[in-house]
Formats: sequence, C-alpha cells, structure tokens
Amino acid sequence: MSDALKFAFEILVVGALALPWLIVLKHMFPRGPHAGITFDLSAAPKSTQGALAAAVLIAFGYLLGSAISRIAMDVFDDEVFGMLPNETMIRQAVYTQEYCTEHLIRNMTLPFKPTEAQEHSFGLCPGSVPNDTPQKFESRVTDLFRLQESALLMQGEDKVERLKQYFDQINVLRGATLNGFILFWLCAFGICATWRKRWSSRPLLQVLTFVPPAIVAGYGIYSLVVNHVLHSMQSIYGDPPLAETVLLLLGGCGLLIVARSHEAPTSYARIAVLAVVMTVVSFGAWWWTEVMYDIQVIHSHPQATASPASSAGSAKNPDD
Repeated sequence: MSDALKFAFEILVVGALALPWLIVLKHMFPRGPHAGITFDLSAAPKSTQGALAAAVLIAFGYLLGSAISRIAMDVFDDEVFGMLPNETMIRQAVYTQEYCTEHLIRNMTLPFKPTEAQEHSFGLCPGSVPNDTPQKFESRVTDLFRLQESALLMQGEDKVERLKQYFDQINVLRGATLNGFILFWLCAFGICATWRKRWSSRPLLQVLTFVPPAIVAGYGIYSLVVNHVLHSMQSIYGDPPLAETVLLLLGGCGLLIVARSHEAPTSYARIAVLAVVMTVVSFGAWWWTEVMYDIQVIHSHPQATASPASSAGSAKNPDD
C-alpha cells in the first residue's frame, strides 16, 4: 500500500487541492435530506470498514486528481487564455535561447565543430529552413523535445531522478493553479449571488450580477467555436476542447449560483483573495519549473545518450 501511495502521491495531492472548491460548491446549493454523500459500509464486517473507507477515499482522490491533472495539462498548453505563457510558448523560448542565442550546438563537445550553416541545419532557429512559419517551427521544437525526453526516460529512473522531480512538481503546480482558478470563480459567483439578494428592490442591479458568469460561459462558447468548430481537428486525439469546456461549465454553474441569490455562509471575498494568491503563486512556480525542466532535458540528453566510446573519444586531446 505504501509503495502504491508513493507512486500516486502527486495525483493525490492534486485531488486534495480540489477539496476547497468542492466544499464551497456544496455550500452554495440548498441542503436537503439527501444532500450529503455517504457510503453505506454496514454490510461489510466491522473489522474491515475502516480499511474500506480508506480505500474509497483514496480511490476518489486518485480519480479526481487524475482528471484534474489531465485537464490542467491541456489547459496549460491551450491558446484559450491569450497572451499568458503556455507550455508550447515556454518550450519554444527555451529552445531558441539555448540553441540560437547561447549557441549550445557550437559549444557542445562533439566529434566535429559545427559551422554556422550546420547549426541552422538543426532547424531550431526561427527562419532556419526554407518557407519557415511559426507553426512549422513549433512542430520542430515539439518533435525534438519529445525525442530527447523519451531518450532520457529510457535510460532508467536512477539516471533521470532530477528530471522526474521537475516533472512531478509540474503536475502538482498545474493542478494547484487550476484548482485555485476554479475556486476563485466560484467565490466570485457567490459574491454576485449575495449582491443579487441584497439588491432585491433594484432589478437593474440584479440583472448585472449575471454578467460575470455570462461572460465566462460566453467566452467558453466563443473559444469552442473559433478554436474547434471552425477549425476542425485533424485527428480524434488532437487538442481536445477541455479548457473551453471548463470555462463553459464554470459559467453555467455560475448562472445557477447567482440565480439562487443566497446569503453567503462565510466570506467569499476572503476565500477569493486566497484563491488569487494561490493561483498566481502556483502559476509562477509552474512557469519557472517548466523552464528548468526543458533546460534539464536539453543539457542532459547529449551526456545521457552518448556511447562510452564517443564519450571517451571526445574527452581525449586531439593532438595526442
């Protein structure tokens, strides 16, 4: 059991970070005789009920954490958030910096000394191939990164321990950012619902409280149409509309929350502030960890994949 929990630790952390917005969401809807979620374990022997309850809890946390991690992976590599840096943008910047600005190929220990033309033949500088476009450059960087990353992972876990640490941190930070983002918007909709009830004698202001969730839902629909409906996917597995679906579900849920117009059982404003801090800090930490991960892949690949003969030959003095 301990080995299984160690293997799924970061997934369970992401699932646990979803508890705040799940609790807030539960309090936003009316309570009834069947409002709570309970698991009847009375049919099981009393000696096993504790273990069964723990297994159910771990299974639910793993399921929730896995779903949020995969959704966050798509959200953080989607164009739906405009100019905010995503995974592809960061990777292109890192590869351009390392191979074009810092001239990594020229400074590497290779059997030959590459010329300027040979450096550009790697295709890692924008405009280094005929009829180059941003899309072609993005595809080259993505393909090379996946090849380098795969080659490193095949070396064994003991040789890529630092790389795995960065990868696990990226998963946790992405999940924390998405959870904070959801928590903030739920609290913002809760504030709108509170204002709508307080403005019961002012119909115009009540209508305005529906604007924030309508904007979120509308932007989700707009992004879905522009990015996916008008530009049909080339394959069934390419760029699923997960980010757009998250915005659409958030906006629809917000409309229901505002329509309830309930008084807040707690201060949504305070929770919203904490959610903003959590989201911004997690996003910044993910950004820098993504940069370090890409740099680690770039610099580890030549050493990890070099054959012993090549390494020994490159270490000798050519004049000997």
